[in-house]
Amino acid sequence: MTRDVITFTEDEEVGAAAQTLSKKRITGAPVVDSEGHVVGIVSEVDVLTKRGKTVKEIMSPHVIAVTEDTGVEEAAQLLAGKRIRRLPVLRGGKMVGLVSRSDILDFFALSHWTCDNCGHWERGLEAPVICAMCQGDSFHLERGAPGV
Repeated sequence: MTRDVITFTEDEEVGAAAQTLSKKRITGAPVVDSEGHVVGIVSEVDVLTKRGKTVKEIMSPHVIAVTEDTGVEEAAQLLAGKRIRRLPVLRGGKMVGLVSRSDILDFFALSHWTCDNCGHWERGLEAPVICAMCQGDSFHLERGAPGV
């Protein structure tokens, strides 16, 4: 999860939002109200295909979000299943971070589950149910290349 999230306000001018997306090399960002609640998402597609002067006029108001307790597998399923690129992470209705498809890919690429019994490892978004080598059922998560 990224905690330092670029956001837009509803009354931000579309041109300014486009400049921010371009300058920061991001494809979209949450839109928040004055109290920090997520009220929409604005993407590069919104900027390119919709007409309006403010972010509120072009944003997608239907936000799919998760909480801090949401597991990485569930977040990955939402991102893939809903064909979206980012999920605001909420605590008490307010945004505390953002999970993107690249965050999930980083987790998958840099993590593996190691069997506590035999040391066999497997990649995955969640721990295996049973070890393919020794039939053990206890695993711990490790970051980095296996065996390092």
